[in-house]
Amino acid sequence: MEIATDFELPLAADDAYRMLLDLEQVAPCMPGASLGDEREDQSRELTVTVRLGPMKFVYGGTVRISERHDKERRAVLVGAADEQRGQGSASATITMTVSDNGSGASRVDSLAVLDLTGRAAQTGRGIVEDVSRRMVRDMASCLAAKAAPAEPEPTEGGAPPAPAPQAKPISGGKLFLSLLWERIARLFRRRER
Repeated sequence: MEIATDFELPLAADDAYRMLLDLEQVAPCMPGASLGDEREDQSRELTVTVRLGPMKFVYGGTVRISERHDKERRAVLVGAADEQRGQGSASATITMTVSDNGSGASRVDSLAVLDLTGRAAQTGRGIVEDVSRRMVRDMASCLAAKAAPAEPEPTEGGAPPAPAPQAKPISGGKLFLSLLWERIARLFRRRER
């Protein structure tokens, strides 16, 4: 299944591209993701947890940057994981291209090719697409917060600086309700046409 998304970052295109290649910055912004150690093949261990109602999916695997085209600001990330309690698996190839949006910020276009097996695949293509889009939107918001200009350091006796933003784990109940609301809104928009 292919899922195309785009988002903006408040950084120049070259800076946004460098940020997206830094898995240490990106992984904490992926809802439910935890980045692990680097392996000999330059991949990184990755654990992703997703809750959908009563179902909880925990995947363990690896992620790596398989291609870099710095001049074009295009990179390809490849991830593969197996369900830790179950027989499902997930693999993704995500191609990201960063361009200047003309206002000093940048636009990130991504195309994810996903392959799911097991219980997650049985939830249906529409749900998987909606969850994937929501995850990208949450990740983009977190990255944008990281990229925003830093506030001045507090004076002595002032409050300590806020911790770096991180995405919250995906909550099944909230996610289900928001996806249901989005689907209902789409249905009404179609009827109005």
